[in-house]
This record gives sequence, C-alpha cells and structure tokens, in this order.
Amino acid sequence: MSGGARLLLTSGVALLSAAAILVAVYFVVKTPDAIFSGPLLDAQKAVPATQKIAYHLKEQSSAASIGADLQKLGVIRSGKQFELLVSLMGVSGQLSAGDYELFKGSSTLTAIQSVTVKASVPTLKVTFPEGIRFEEMAELAEQAGFGTRQQFVSAVAAAKPPPEIAAALPEGASLQGYLFPDTYIMPVGSTAAQLVDLMLKTFLKRFTPELQAAAVAHGLALHQAVTMASIIEREAAIEADRPLIASVFYNRLKAGDLLGADPTTQFAVALRPENVRRFGYWKAQLTQEDLDTPSPYNTRKVAGLPPGPITNPGLASLEAVANPPATKLYYFVADAKKKDGSHAFAETEAQHLANVAAVGSP
Repeated sequence: MSGGARLLLTSGVALLSAAAILVAVYFVVKTPDAIFSGPLLDAQKAVPATQKIAYHLKEQSSAASIGADLQKLGVIRSGKQFELLVSLMGVSGQLSAGDYELFKGSSTLTAIQSVTVKASVPTLKVTFPEGIRFEEMAELAEQAGFGTRQQFVSAVAAAKPPPEIAAALPEGASLQGYLFPDTYIMPVGSTAAQLVDLMLKTFLKRFTPELQAAAVAHGLALHQAVTMASIIEREAAIEADRPLIASVFYNRLKAGDLLGADPTTQFAVALRPENVRRFGYWKAQLTQEDLDTPSPYNTRKVAGLPPGPITNPGLASLEAVANPPATKLYYFVADAKKKDGSHAFAETEAQHLANVAAVGSP
C-alpha cells in the first residue's frame, strides 16, 4: 500500500472515530430526562461563592461512585450521565484523587474536566500514607520527583505555616503532625517547599474548624489534639478501634495517669540517630531498656501527652479525638489471635489481664 493510501486510510479511521464519538454524545444529549435528568451541555452562568462545593475524591474511586457523589452534592444533575460520558471520553483512568472546589449546577462536561488529570499537563504524584513521620515522607517525595530528601526536610524546617497552625505551635516545635497524609498531584517542576505548603493548607481544610472546636470542647488545644491523634494513628490498625482508643486516652488523661503507648516509646528511642540507623524510625521489638528511656515523649514513664505529635495522623484519627465515645474503658491490648490489628478493650485491670492471657500472645 502506498504512503498516500495509508495516510488516507488513517485519516478516514480518525474521522470515523471522531464521528462515532459525536454520534454517541448526540444520543447522550437526547437521552430522556427520566434516565439522565437533563441535558449534557448546560449553559454555564456565574455561580455565587456560596454555591461552591468542597469535594474530596478518594483514591481508586469509580466513575459511578464519583457521579453519585456529585449528584448528591448538587454539582451535577445526573450521576449516570457522568459515568457514561466518562466512559465515552475514555478518561476513567484520569479521574484523580484529591481535594476539589466545584460548583452547584455545573454541566457534566465541566465536572469531568474539573476532576481529571489532563494528559497534556505533565504532573508529579505522591501518596503519603497515614502514620509516618515527615522524615519518612521526605523519602517518598524524593522518589516522586519533588527534589531530594534533604530538600523536603529543609522545606519543612523553613516553612511558614498558616496562622492557625503557627498560633498552635509551642516555641521551637516542628511541623510534625501537620503535614496531612494524602495524594498530591502537582505540575512537574513543583518544589518541595510548594508541596509542604499545600500539605499544611490541606491539614486545615480536612481538620475543619468544627472538628477543632469539638476537640477543644473535650479540653484539648489544637496541638494537644494533633498529638493525641498522632498516637492513635500508630496504635490503631482498624477504623473501629480509633474512637475507643481515644476514649481510653481521655480517661487516662482525666485520671492523670500514664498513657502507656508503645509508639511514643518508639519515637523516644528514634530521637537518637544511631538507633534510627540500626532499627529505623519505629523499632519493632522494644526492650526493657527502651521502655525505660528517659524522654518526655515516653508515655510509659511520663504522665499525660508528650510535647508534640509523633507522626502525621489522618482524618479518621483526628475525628476520633474530636468525637470520642463516652466509655469507662481504661485498657487495651492487641489481639494476637485474630491477627487483624484489632484490640481487646477493658474497663478494669482484672478484665485487662484476662484479655492479655486470652489474646495477648499467639
């Protein structure tokens, strides 16, 4: 086949593909309201600021679930239309996790464009899991292309936090705890400093003034609330345990007792660089010498909360601190029988010792 013939054939295929998409879109537009709840292409009007909608798109969300969310929020008329058009446009793999500011009454096309990563814009993407220190975040940021590990650590040290966070920080405190763990997508060329700035702003967006006020109502200042949440983040492995662990900690604080949380001891041990080199940031097997570490962060030796967060907590742990259940729980032990990260809780020492005997060892 000649080059000209191949070119004509290729052009023809492209035209047919484009025509197919246009025909498909035409039939979507013409689908009855009973199915799609309105036309695909709405006329976009100026939207008042009061009609702005904050939306968090979770990692690995489907087009169906996103469409349903946006319909429920009033951003679009039809979640089904959103799902079908995403499929027709072939952008299901570009729906991007993150925080978005959308508008009520948007067209379906506008909504799709808002929550998709555009292939024409090169981006960097990094996901920070809950419960890691910013020093560990630095390694992930480097792997994702946000500069070197040291540049991230230096950016944390040099960052100017938002006023709400700055007012909460004791003198000399680091930003440990305030770098919100989430998925961040930024243009190629973004610096570690810009990433850190976005993480701090995301913290305030997710740990809302309402949640902060709820924590204050339980007697905690912002820094104390984040500190407790950071300990819960390291203690809990399943969602159901977080509020119960928060309740235990509140009960122990009220009694002026030791929290007795191993993660704080791990943090205290890791304050010595040689221990980090040997055991990492979270030493798995703590010795009696470790448990006796003289440090204000070691809640096995010092009553009350430590001076600051030991890690960066996620929203579930922050919510647990803000809204703990009212219980008389005072003890918990990891359930080694179930091996699912869950805990057995108790109100009395006798109940706790029975739990330890029953599930405390494999």
